[in-house]
Amino acid sequence: MKLSRPVVWARAMSQNRRQDSEISRWLAIIAILLVLPGMAGLVLGVPWLVQPLPTFAPARASGALLLPLAAVGLLVKLSGHRRWAQLLAVLCGVMAIAGAWIALRGAEAPFDAMFMQRLGPEFVAGAGGLPVSVAVLFVFYSVALLLLASDRQSEHTLLMIGGLASLQVATAGVLFTAQLAGLVDGTTVQPLRAPLHSLLAALALGTALLDRVSRREQLSVAPPRWAPVLAGVSSGLVVMVLWQALMAREAVQLRARAAITAEAIDRAAQRQFRSIQRAVGRGAAYLTASRTDEDPMWSTSLPRLITETDGLRHILWLDSTGALLRSASPKVVPPDVLAALQAYVRRSTVRRDSMFTAHSTTLLAGPWRLALWLPVLSPFRGPTVLVGLIDEVEMIRLFTDDASGEFSLRVLAADTVLLQQGSEASAAMIFRAPLVLGARRLSVEVSERTGLARSPLPDVVLALGLVVSVLLALTLWLQRRNWQQALDEGQRFRAVFDTAFQVQLLLDHTGTVLEANRAAGELADRAPDALTGLTFWRAPWWDDDAVTGERVRDRFERALAGETQRFEVELGRGRDRALTMDFSLKPLLDSARRVTQVIVEGRDLTIRKRAEESLREISALTTMGRLAARVAHEINNPLAGIQNAFLLIRGAIPTDHQHYRFVGAIEREIARIAAVTRQLYETYRPDQTMVAESSVILAVSDAVSFLEQVNRGRQVRIVTDMSRAPTMVPVPDALLRQTLYNLVQNAMDVSPAHGTITVCAVQEEQECVLRVADEGPGIPPALLERIFDPFFSTKDRSMKTGGMGIGLALVRQSVLAVGGRIVVHGRPLGGTEFEVRLPMIPLDTGVLR
Repeated sequence: MKLSRPVVWARAMSQNRRQDSEISRWLAIIAILLVLPGMAGLVLGVPWLVQPLPTFAPARASGALLLPLAAVGLLVKLSGHRRWAQLLAVLCGVMAIAGAWIALRGAEAPFDAMFMQRLGPEFVAGAGGLPVSVAVLFVFYSVALLLLASDRQSEHTLLMIGGLASLQVATAGVLFTAQLAGLVDGTTVQPLRAPLHSLLAALALGTALLDRVSRREQLSVAPPRWAPVLAGVSSGLVVMVLWQALMAREAVQLRARAAITAEAIDRAAQRQFRSIQRAVGRGAAYLTASRTDEDPMWSTSLPRLITETDGLRHILWLDSTGALLRSASPKVVPPDVLAALQAYVRRSTVRRDSMFTAHSTTLLAGPWRLALWLPVLSPFRGPTVLVGLIDEVEMIRLFTDDASGEFSLRVLAADTVLLQQGSEASAAMIFRAPLVLGARRLSVEVSERTGLARSPLPDVVLALGLVVSVLLALTLWLQRRNWQQALDEGQRFRAVFDTAFQVQLLLDHTGTVLEANRAAGELADRAPDALTGLTFWRAPWWDDDAVTGERVRDRFERALAGETQRFEVELGRGRDRALTMDFSLKPLLDSARRVTQVIVEGRDLTIRKRAEESLREISALTTMGRLAARVAHEINNPLAGIQNAFLLIRGAIPTDHQHYRFVGAIEREIARIAAVTRQLYETYRPDQTMVAESSVILAVSDAVSFLEQVNRGRQVRIVTDMSRAPTMVPVPDALLRQTLYNLVQNAMDVSPAHGTITVCAVQEEQECVLRVADEGPGIPPALLERIFDPFFSTKDRSMKTGGMGIGLALVRQSVLAVGGRIVVHGRPLGGTEFEVRLPMIPLDTGVLR
């Protein structure tokens, strides 16, 4: 018989598993060997082993511990120890995240700092924990290894492993190439630099994961599932690195232009300052040689010099006491400036150190802080000084106007901004240079102006590169998709198997399973491919029952003889609930009317059986409820007459009568009977609406409010917790209210005075859980099995509200009728707790509505 294509693939994959393990094992060993040089360099203090190439980051002690741990985890997985591999994967991920956290906080890793101190101060600065890029790579790896070591590996899991491994290989490869070419230096991704050893080890381990995933896929010429992710991420990262390199190049060029601009401003300002020095110096020399202090230069040449010299504001002549002799300024000198000059002259006269020396000084007051100090030994005045006041802001402004087209400029004195060209919002500072004008210490900041046109090359490269990356990934994905579509066309038989709700198997003439659908795998609690090759009567769902297996084998022999066989069997061992399965064996005949194969179909009848039982429970519940309500109604009518007649008689009996004490006893008994009948009618009256859904919160609120009023004499407190209760449950409102009424009333009956009853409702997965707990004496263990029997009660018959023994029986029937369950257990501190679990999914009877 010709085997189907999936069987051939399964056998081919099993034959390649040895090669798969060997390749992955060698790659893990290579990863460990790659880390050894860095570890040796850290231990021996050899810098070139720690950092073989300057464009890569130095190796870290934390990375030297992380990488062997990651490789050992893969080796342990290949040896078959899944649990240990999962533990090592988790430990690897935790170490990677902790190292990155230390690095991001700027803290020092103890082991890194200890080893880096032996290598030199330039290595100590890098001892700040594991590089973020390496941490991300091994977080990808640890998650992929954890999935690879899981017990069940579905197609979705394999796809996730391939995607994570592709991200790891792509990121490590691009970082390795970019750092090797020096494209990372000076870019915004420079903090992501990683050690050479770590990147090579990450490449080896990621390749090992991809090798394992690719060999588990169906053999074909199509690209593996992770190929689009690897191609797209790799090309995208290459484009991003190239874009960052172009942006860094643009930034370097911009900084160079900014430096040239700042240098040009400095040269021009120095040249203008020296020009002012020479001009004022000529005036000082002329005064020294003059024979009169009323020289016409004060009214002609010096004012013209101030007007024609940019930056020169005033020229003043002061004697040795600071008195103003003459002024060539067209405007009045501010008083604070003159006072500052006079104070400086007096200090200089006292010190006698700068009175006769040409220099510049910085004033402490006035709008112009820079002053040229030139001594003049006048024949008429004696020692004097000629002072030139310079407006440095105006002088520098002449040379910043030309550069403000491309840059925003600021001139600062310490932190005070003296001049700003381009006042609009600008980008961050590009370059800063000192500007020294005599005694005045300034600085020039150059920033790029916003909105300025820049080179479009980086953005064009980024856009085109990302488009190419997307197209490359899309091309590989389309190729894979087209191949998958072709494969689906050739696997129609398999598709029919997998989409069927019932169990379907294809057996050969020996009873061996050739094909199994997804439902069969779910019934066996394993992958469908794991059933291939098993004998039908030894399948996992028979629970190793030899008797059942022989009977199933006998039915197979009959089917092999040409008879269609059908039988029901209950599967319950090792399951939460028993399953009722209906199996049919249908022979397949060839052209010669010989049986060659047998098709097995198995239908789950559990829901239908449960629905039939639920319908019977509901019918019984309805009958009992109607009977109870009718009994209550029939009792209530004569009881009303008795109560009215007694009220008339009670008034005629004097209080001193010898039997007057029986009046209260009769009244109490009538009240007790009335309470019991009212409870019976309110609890079990039929609900004509039978609403499909009911509100848990409203039902609990109504039951608690009513029962607190009825039992207010017992002084019992009811505490409710509806914070996690579902809004609606798919059960009839009457059944829910009857259940709550009985459970809370029972708790009232057994609670001591001033006791507390707790009622809570929570949603746990697909169930609504109601819990009613009391502080009563509890239920003896011997009676736990009987409390749900009809007409069995542990209450005192003298109690006014109970003792009938049908409340808990009806509660159990109500809960079972909607597919739920009820349990009772004692509380550690005393009392009893009833727990009702109602399904949040409506009970499906399988009937088409």
